[in-house]
Amino acid sequence: MSRKTAKWLVLVSPMFALVAFVSAIATPVEAGPPFNCRFVLCAYPDCGDGYHTEIPPGQCCPVCVPD
Repeated sequence: MSRKTAKWLVLVSPMFALVAFVSAIATPVEAGPPFNCRFVLCAYPDCGDGYHTEIPPGQCCPVCVPD
């Protein structure tokens, strides 16, 4: 490998690592239930016809919502 190629690799390879690091940080994370939900005991609702259960954003327990 020539000196020119070695210098190019030394200068460019950290930029690839930086781009990978920034893209990993910038990836949005889906909002799940709050952290303390694991300590909450929820009754699972019995939904009728035309309804299904869904956990609203920011809440821990499921509720019945229309299909």
